[in-house]
Amino acid sequence: MFRQLNHLTVVADGRYARPEELNFLQDYLASVETRISAYEKIRAEAEMMADKIQSMQKAENPRCFHFVNGERSEICRRDLVDTIRLCAAAMLFSELDLLRDNFLLWYRTIVKSFNYEQTSSSTYGKYLPNLMKQLLTPQEQQVMEPVLALSSSILAQ
Repeated sequence: MFRQLNHLTVVADGRYARPEELNFLQDYLASVETRISAYEKIRAEAEMMADKIQSMQKAENPRCFHFVNGERSEICRRDLVDTIRLCAAAMLFSELDLLRDNFLLWYRTIVKSFNYEQTSSSTYGKYLPNLMKQLLTPQEQQVMEPVLALSSSILAQ
């Protein structure tokens, strides 16, 4: 939304914005209560979701957090909680571009450099979306789905 607002500011400089140029703002405002509700639920349950996901990861592969330099489950957990928080913020502000450009592409590099693709794929392609479906109402899922799809497309390759 911030990029759309910035773009509108530039293109409508010196004139009033046309009704069709304001559609994105009307759409956002119509969904703001749903977005806030979803954000608050995710914020309240992020730590619990991280615990559940790590349990499922360990059940799938008991050595998933063992790297060359030792066991790193705490670092992986921190990254997971950060990812959940950033995804929730992207949903709240309808900012997929910033999430993609400022976090997901960078984090994908980290995932690949530590050969963590398989665990990342199950985390962002399966476990996190399933937990979100359990946590959120259908309306909240609708506003969160684009964020989860983007995260999965980048991190679950």
